[in-house]
Amino acid sequence: MPPTEPESTPKRPRVLVIDDSRVIRKAVSNILNNDFDLKEAEDGEAGWQALADDNTVEVVISDIEMPKLDGYQLICRIRAAEENRVREVPIIVITGAQDEQTRERAYACGATDFITKPLDSIQLLARARAHSRLDQTTRKLAETETALEEQTAVDPLTQLNSRRYFLQRATQDHAYGKRHDEAVSIVRLAVDDFAGIGAKHGATVADQVLIWVAKLIQKTCRTEDTAAHIAPAQFAVIAPASDRVHAAVLCERLRTAVAAQPFAQDGISIPVTISLGLATLGRDPGDTIEEMLKLADQRLTLAKADGGNRLGVIYQDEMPEPEEAVMEEPDIETALRLIQNGDGGKLIPYLPGLMNRLAPLLTLCDKNLELGLGIAIEALREQFPEDKK
Repeated sequence: MPPTEPESTPKRPRVLVIDDSRVIRKAVSNILNNDFDLKEAEDGEAGWQALADDNTVEVVISDIEMPKLDGYQLICRIRAAEENRVREVPIIVITGAQDEQTRERAYACGATDFITKPLDSIQLLARARAHSRLDQTTRKLAETETALEEQTAVDPLTQLNSRRYFLQRATQDHAYGKRHDEAVSIVRLAVDDFAGIGAKHGATVADQVLIWVAKLIQKTCRTEDTAAHIAPAQFAVIAPASDRVHAAVLCERLRTAVAAQPFAQDGISIPVTISLGLATLGRDPGDTIEEMLKLADQRLTLAKADGGNRLGVIYQDEMPEPEEAVMEEPDIETALRLIQNGDGGKLIPYLPGLMNRLAPLLTLCDKNLELGLGIAIEALREQFPEDKK
């Protein structure tokens, strides 16, 4: 009788542990190695690469304080990823910091769970098991959702354009812009701490928040712009014939529209903010729509990592050299000099603040020179109130 072949051992779920401390990586391994297949990375950049290259990772466990790419930026980069299985992977944050600010910032960036050191082995094992099962379910749902999305041009939840339609239209607008030497801008935006909204108020309310944000986006954009819901809690706008300055103004209008008043429904009031990333054809590196989308994603990641409710214009890897950098709070004289030298683009992150500084001067001129600017000045004050970031 021929020998029977041994039954194959079921594959264990894979967990990626990212920490610059070998001691902590070893401690996590000792707790989880009986249930999981462990993969390690010693800094945020290596962890990102490991996750991008390995489609079997079901849970990420990450430290906050790390070299090259810290935990906040890593989480935001993961949540802004194009690939669904990367974007949706559960992230358990492990840190020695006990303060509430660290916890809130980690959740705002998109962390799924939070554990403080020293490690509680029972707690860590239980949460890793739970999030692994959640990831498996999420992947199955995502596959179904993607298949349905491919069949329609309209997102069924928000009634904005679908991701599929957006990519088609963006490709056309991008090609037209290149052919006619016209600027085209892409804006990526995401609801800040959307996971926290869902955890606190439930999935139904979270969906209503997305619908509310989608209506504000549709109302704020121009007729020629194309807005779409392209990922969970993430939207995109393709703005043809819009250079960096005009697109930045659109971004500020979108940010202001969402932050102006809280979402309110059935007695619930939820303050909502968005983070944005912007890329412009001819102004930024990249020659394809895919490269522009990636750059806008990176800048969205930076905006979220910086605390949200802002526009991310320059990604870390593209920061100017110190001698080329603009001072953090440029005064009016500096701003005028930059414009005269053709460097007005460097002022974009500071335009709301500059408008606030100009308002009293405009008011004085209007009063003494009888320029008839009263209505315009009031409109500017509404667009750029002093407490805006």
